[in-house]
Amino acid sequence: MAGAPRTRYERLLIFIGRLVAAAPASDALSAKQLLDSTLNAVEDEFSGVPFAPDIPEGSGRMYPAQDDNRRVVAGRPDLVRYRHRGHETIFGSNGAMLIRQIANGDIVLSKAGSDGKEIVL
Repeated sequence: MAGAPRTRYERLLIFIGRLVAAAPASDALSAKQLLDSTLNAVEDEFSGVPFAPDIPEGSGRMYPAQDDNRRVVAGRPDLVRYRHRGHETIFGSNGAMLIRQIANGDIVLSKAGSDGKEIVL
């Protein structure tokens, strides 16, 4: 059963908290799947907006990055980057993930992969 609608900021904090608490991923694909499923679960529970990825703009719901926003990281074949409106998410081949703001480079989340290592750029 869904909880009472929360603000975007409150949902973001819940999302980050759940990612921090989750077991680390072992590769980039499972890290992206963890992020996607966690974000969708938080939004299903607290956004009050039904899942409709074909019309995400203006709905008030946060969505995971789509594959058309996937980018390479120059000189780093161990990393894959997804571009979002105001931030980017980078996944490591070890399952690590890094979310940082584009405007100022501030790190929102750095989570180690299953080998205990975080992404260092």
